[in-house]
Amino acid sequence: MSTSIRAILFDMDGLLIDTEDIHLRAFAQAATRMGYPSEAKDYLSWIGHSSMALGKWIAERATQKQSPEAIVQLEQEIFLRILFEERPAPLPGAREMIDHCDAAGFKRGLVSSTVYPQVVLTMEVVLAHLGRPARLEETFATVTSGDRVPRMKPAPDPYRQAAGELALDPAHCLVFEDSPAGIASARAAGCRVVAIPNLYLKREEVGKEADASFNTLADAFAARIWERF
Repeated sequence: MSTSIRAILFDMDGLLIDTEDIHLRAFAQAATRMGYPSEAKDYLSWIGHSSMALGKWIAERATQKQSPEAIVQLEQEIFLRILFEERPAPLPGAREMIDHCDAAGFKRGLVSSTVYPQVVLTMEVVLAHLGRPARLEETFATVTSGDRVPRMKPAPDPYRQAAGELALDPAHCLVFEDSPAGIASARAAGCRVVAIPNLYLKREEVGKEADASFNTLADAFAARIWERF
């Protein structure tokens, strides 16, 4: 079946790997250390937004006055410690969907709100599980991180930049996203977007603004979702 899709763009946290839980725990621990007692569940509504935005929010409420940058730095240190201790496996369907890009001739892109150094370390875990080279550039034709765009999700900048680096009209890019902020970003950029809600959000809430929605990447792969566009 013919398709107008030429590239598939993947979010990272909560889509390829369940790092959302680790981020939630890390921010809760960081906030508690800063005098703002928290639990992971307190930050569910921040999924898909930038770390700096949440760092600023915590800084305004913490009793120990620290800059948002200092809070984010602490969260990243806690996050990486947990990540490399637990080394979570990729989420269902991640392997199949990434591999399919080779079979179908689709370009692959990675688009994350996370800063580039943390993207590299997180994907090191993912790529090791998949048996792929550790260098991101050997799997993804473009990598757009939160520190490489003027505005982060839900602004369209990340997906516009990714499409531009692939020399493609955004309409020819199929995006897989797990959060409302990511979906809004992809839609504003002009991409086709499929919602794969992460484990902490409801499909009916996340998928209502997407072109299609599935419970997992494995379900989207089984449905050959790229053929619908």
